[in-house]
Amino acid sequence: MIQKVFLPKLGQTMEEATIEKWTKKEGDRVERGDVLLEITTDKATLEVESYVTGVLKKIMAKEGEVLPVNAVIALVGEPEDELPSDEEIAQTAGEREEARPAAAKKEEAPAVQEAFVAAAPSARRFASPRARLLAKREKINLNLISGTGPGGRIVEKDIQACLAQLEGVKVTPTAKVIAYERGIDLTTVKGTGPGGKITKADVLQAAPRAAVPAAKRLELTAMRSVVAERMTYSKTHIPHYYLNIAVDMTECVALRQELNETAPAKISYNDFITRAVSISMSKHPEVNVVWKDDHIEQNAAINVGIAVALDEGLIVPVIRNADRLSLKDTAIASRGLIDKARGKRLTPDEYTGGCITISNLGMFDVDSFIAVINPGESIILGVGRIRETPVVIDGGIHIRAIMYLTLSGDHRAVDGAVGAACLKDVKDLLEKPQELV
Repeated sequence: MIQKVFLPKLGQTMEEATIEKWTKKEGDRVERGDVLLEITTDKATLEVESYVTGVLKKIMAKEGEVLPVNAVIALVGEPEDELPSDEEIAQTAGEREEARPAAAKKEEAPAVQEAFVAAAPSARRFASPRARLLAKREKINLNLISGTGPGGRIVEKDIQACLAQLEGVKVTPTAKVIAYERGIDLTTVKGTGPGGKITKADVLQAAPRAAVPAAKRLELTAMRSVVAERMTYSKTHIPHYYLNIAVDMTECVALRQELNETAPAKISYNDFITRAVSISMSKHPEVNVVWKDDHIEQNAAINVGIAVALDEGLIVPVIRNADRLSLKDTAIASRGLIDKARGKRLTPDEYTGGCITISNLGMFDVDSFIAVINPGESIILGVGRIRETPVVIDGGIHIRAIMYLTLSGDHRAVDGAVGAACLKDVKDLLEKPQELV
């Protein structure tokens, strides 16, 4: 029996996703629990497992296509099962439009948070596989094409429209190849050959070869595009201030070593910091807020995000109700989320709803840095490395394990003095780490 495979809703906030890559091809045997494909939501690339067993008879969602949740993306059955007719398949594909959220239907544009409308329009440009294939075959440079697909995506009809425009243009094969390689619009080049044909010399004169190699164009991943949008919004709309403080981690280093000799779940310095931050925020609820244009919203819980660097970009899984967790439970929760993030198994509910982000670059030998606030939050904490440093204590010079913390705050919602009080409590807790256990 033919079974439909639907694009799953992997979190309460997920409405649509981009088909990133199929890990199975038509004709492959699929077992329940096998990874069928990878999808990209607004912040992360996730693996989708099959919930049916059989043969992958038909892939109905192309790589690069943006679809709403619950859209039919594939058909699975047994080898002897016959596929539905083309009309029935077309009808099934048409059901996607019914499943698409109303906001996404409007002008075929994907839903975008209103806060990020100001992002640069060229931040993300993609082309469908069929469009890329046709463009490569016909020597059409994608940089010259304006996409009419969802989110400005270049689709096959855009390439066909360009070809139609070039039908009346006379050009030699060599000139066409050079124009393709250099991104020259042939409709702007005046031909000097017989009958007005564009020659190699005409193209070279239009754009002389550069003395240095041409820059390489790198297409944006979905995650990199979102990071660009959010960080641009943050630095142009949120008035940041910065507070830097030195923390003596000597006792924390010793306590961590002692605990990890017997602890079943190894505890990281980040776990100590997360625990200290959550306790401090519970003492200073005035930092656990977010600016909402005409009011300030008090968050109902203390949810701490941990920045995780991936090859595709940055993602921030969130430890919910962090102030209610022990140090050991914090370590377990943190490790589980980080492993899921690196394995592309996070659901949208696991990387949304944060109140503060902790970004740690200590493993890269960074002493201190200024982090950019994650929109939707009011503070972010930059964590540097722990370094043996000579310090003066009671008139004498001692070697201590010093770490620098830098808090970035949204001055609209959190005053500097409030942020400083919260940061000071984080320092005090880390310097007396027994209180965190």
